[in-house]
Parts: sequence; structure tokens; C-alpha cells
Amino acid sequence: MAADASFACSTSRMHENRSCMSAEQFVCDDRVAAPSSRQHRCSRRAHQVVNGELPMTIEPAIALAMRDITKRYGATCALRSADLALRAGRVHALLGENGAGKSTLVKIIVGAVKPDSGSVALAGKPVAFRSVAEAIAAGIVPIYQHLSLFPELSVLDNLSAFQLAAGRAGLSRNALAGRDEARAWLARVGLDLDLDRPVLSLSLGERQLLEIARGVGRNCRILVLDEPTAALNGAEAERLFVVVRDLCAGGAAVLFISHKFDEIEHLADEVTVLRDGATVIDAAPIGRHDRATLVKAMLGTQVEHEQRSGSARAEPVLIAAGVRMATGHSLDLSVRAGEIVGLAGLVGSGALAIAATMAGATSGAGEIAVGEQRFALGDRREAVRLGVAYVPADRHAEGLFPPVSAIGNASASALSRFSARGLLGKTRERNAIEPLLRRLHLHPARPDAEAASFSGGNQQKLLIARCLALPNLRALVLLEPTRGVDVAARAMIHRAIIEMARSGVAVLIASSDLDELTALCDRYLVVRDGMIAEELPGSASIEAIMAALAGRAAA
Repeated sequence: MAADASFACSTSRMHENRSCMSAEQFVCDDRVAAPSSRQHRCSRRAHQVVNGELPMTIEPAIALAMRDITKRYGATCALRSADLALRAGRVHALLGENGAGKSTLVKIIVGAVKPDSGSVALAGKPVAFRSVAEAIAAGIVPIYQHLSLFPELSVLDNLSAFQLAAGRAGLSRNALAGRDEARAWLARVGLDLDLDRPVLSLSLGERQLLEIARGVGRNCRILVLDEPTAALNGAEAERLFVVVRDLCAGGAAVLFISHKFDEIEHLADEVTVLRDGATVIDAAPIGRHDRATLVKAMLGTQVEHEQRSGSARAEPVLIAAGVRMATGHSLDLSVRAGEIVGLAGLVGSGALAIAATMAGATSGAGEIAVGEQRFALGDRREAVRLGVAYVPADRHAEGLFPPVSAIGNASASALSRFSARGLLGKTRERNAIEPLLRRLHLHPARPDAEAASFSGGNQQKLLIARCLALPNLRALVLLEPTRGVDVAARAMIHRAIIEMARSGVAVLIASSDLDELTALCDRYLVVRDGMIAEELPGSASIEAIMAALAGRAAA
């Protein structure tokens, strides 16, 4: 992050050049501003005006400085002279579409990988961590989107095991004192749990908060949060934000990675944007750039949003009538051809279970109708044969085949389409799937690469491509379709969903993201306590949906 460099402001699109040596930058003054020049901050911490003037402020010390970081993986340049500086007592947001280099930068921070070139300094001292444990011992605490808890162990064992694995003293050897300390750690994130309770019995939101509790228990100098609120409801997310602010008040620096602009604007003090491995906006105060500018910096171009005009009334395609779900609840639900129906529910409401039941992904008693044909609950194979595509909430556990190529993942539900006499026609498969991957802008464009090598957003595109590949697609069921994906991938996925609905596909979406539902849906089914409690029209406001989720009438 050279303070004396100079670049002209530009909004031109970056050339399609993946070389580490050149890239046309989307540049603004934040890219090169020296720390001393960033004194009039546009954050939620307002400066006091004295005699009509803003006073000079003292910038907090830099807790972590990364300069000119470059990292290659074979022919792919993941980072190209990237810069990042985290200041003590501040929340620093890191933005960039999936594949921009955020994950690689985080891996370098936490000691998981080493940069090919560049420097890393912790509190002004050069560091080169040889392992994640070494970084944690130095006070760098990573909290990933995909949890690393031990489900079979108790809450107490998980808290203690993390401390010991990180080379810390862990909980007190005195049993009673250790339990008291564990409760104190849980209290920091607003949890009051039975310490002997197995983690596998906790809700997803509780597990996320437990992961954070064990990470910030002691000696947290730098907290790295990677999509920490993906599985949290509003109250749990606000609880997390309180923890983050408390840590900052104690002098910790926080790196906050999120695709939710509302959260970033609410919590962060500064923002850095990566594009194609390079820093294009560097430590800009929150409020200096509007959302459109940040998105353009991330993409190098403007995103065109599809507009939903509603669906014509048609015959029901996906129908459940009096079926008994695995949860014991009765389900009555239908989705018409060309209609997009949203299942709106808080975390743990049962919305995901209802959607999974409609796709044949969970067992129960009864049948789901697809037009005039039927499949039994839990018979996913027959559901696919009848044209019901499904995108699960957890793409890693249920959706992807990580060692299989992008083409192989996208064609997995339609192999009969490309096979003859029991033999897979590779050429037919490639000719059908590659256009779908191009249509969804798979990045990087490597259809033969393993699914595990792609970023989260691009892995999600593979699951959407799998739906598009079904030759007789009649219904599409999606669970949290854009959770943890970047702005560009979100737009591509939404566009694909709308296009499928326009072609006559019945679409059912379960999502805790109300912005997503209101952008897509013709009507909403509000889920509470495992059951559909209320139906709202597509014209309903987010406030009305939130009121329904809470079980009260909108004001």
C-alpha cells in the first residue's frame, strides 16, 4: 500500500488480463491515501465539531499490515500485489466477488498458506506464520463460514479443545472454575447453554455463536469473521455485533467479510475492495462510496438487475395435500407453473424443512404431485425423474461432488440425457453443459476443474446449472440459494431463477434473506413453528413480512 503512489480516478472496465504483472485498475483516491490524510472519517463514530471545524484526529495504530502480497496457484494468480491494513479498535470490511482473492488473503493472515512475495507485519513486527495454530497463538482468531466444531463433543469440551489446540492455556484446570469461565465466554455472545449438552443438538445459529465464543475467549488481537451471520437470525446477528464492538473497544482489530451491505454499513469503519486479486479500493471510510460505486469496483462493470413482472395464473405443478412431514406437521402447499413462491421464515422456523419435503429430499408420509404424476416423500430419485430440481441449503454436505469436474457436477442429475446403452457420451455432455456454465459466468472458466477448486459462489452456480440441465424441468426448489455468495453471483443466480419461471417452471424458494424474496417472489408463505402460518401477496413490504414472521399484524 504505497502512500506516495498516484493514480487517476477512473471508472473504466478492467481489461480481461489475468497476468499478475498488469491490470487496468478501478482506482480512487482511497487506493493511495496515506494514513495521515484519512482524518475526516465518514463512519458511525461522528467527530465533534469545534468552532465550526473538524478537529484533527489521531489514527489508531496499525494492528496488521499486508503489502504487495502476491500468490499463485499454478497458472492462476490469486493475489497480485494486494494490500490490506487493519487498525486497532476498528472494523474493516473486505469486499470482492467470489474468486477475487479474499479467501487467499485470509489464508495468509491466519497462517494457512504462505505468500509468494510481499510482507506481513503484526503490530509493526514482520511475521511469517508456519501454521494456523501459530497465528492463533499470536492472537489472530479466524471464524469461518463453515464451522469447525466437534458435533459429538459437549459445549464445554469444544471450548477447551480449541484453546489447547491453539497452544493456549485453555480453561482452568479446576473443574468448577473452568465451568464458570466457560459460562463467561458464552455470556459474551449472549449464550446461556448447558455446558454438557452435545453440540450436535444445538441450532445452526447457536453453533455459530459458540464458534465465536471459543475463538474470542482469550487473547484476541485480530478477529477474522468470514460471513459470520449467514446462519444467524436478526437477534443473533445483533448479538454478534455487540461482541465485535466490545472487542474493538478493548483494542482488537476486526476483519469483516460479508456480502450484506446493510451489515457492512451498520458495523464497519473502513472498507477495502479486491478485484481479480488486486486492491482497487484501499481502507476507504464507510460512507465515502455508495453501494453502486462499491459494486462497480468489485466487478469492473455495472450489474444489470432483472425485474420481476409477476406470473400469469396457471395450473398447479408442485402440490402437497395433507402430507405428513418428518417433523410430524401436516403440509398443504401448491406452486403454479411460472410462479415463484417464497417460504419466509426465521432460522429454525421450519421453512427449510418444508422446502426439502416438497423436493422429495426428506422422508414422511404421503406423496407430492407433479402435475398428474406423484412421488413418495423421500424418493428424490423419482422426483428428479418427474422434473423436480433441488438446490439444498448446504451445498458442501448435500449438493456438490468436490473431486468431480464442474461439468460432471452440473450434469449429475441428467446423466440419462447423455447416455446410451449404459455408456456416458462425454462429447454430448460437454456440448450441453458448457453453454450453461458460460451463461452463468462460471469463474474461472475451467469446466474440467474440480468443483472443490471453485469459490462458494461459483460452486452454487454449478448447482444451478445442474437444475438447468434437467431435460424435463417442471419445478425448482431452492434452499437459501444465495447464502454466502457475492453480488455478481447473486445477480446471475437470480436471473437464472427468473428465466426458469418465465419458461413455465414452478419455483419454490426458502430463504431467510427477505431482500432476496421480495426481489423474486409472486407471493410469500410465512413459516412459524414448522407450519405455514400466513400467506402474503407479492406486493407485501418487508415490514409486513417481518411482522408476520413475528406473529403480529403489520402497523
